[in-house]
Amino acid sequence: MHTARRTRTLAARSYRGRRRVLRPVAGQCFEISTRQDGAGWMIHIPEINETTEAPSRAAVELAARERIAVSTGIPLGYISVWVRD
Repeated sequence: MHTARRTRTLAARSYRGRRRVLRPVAGQCFEISTRQDGAGWMIHIPEINETTEAPSRAAVELAARERIAVSTGIPLGYISVWVRD
């Protein structure tokens, strides 16, 4: 029993004073093209051959990332898009 207690104490000491650092994670970048269509925006994602739409220019990136996540199964946080106008 004395050994187990000592092991826990050493483990606790080894983490004291350390800051947890988040390392960069690998993701996936997709190129998208947009065009205004009436009151909204049409988004084409050539890499996965999908299209979607967004109500405003500000919502284009999120709409594209959501569509890519649904189509590929990649988590939303791992997806970035490059908008080609």
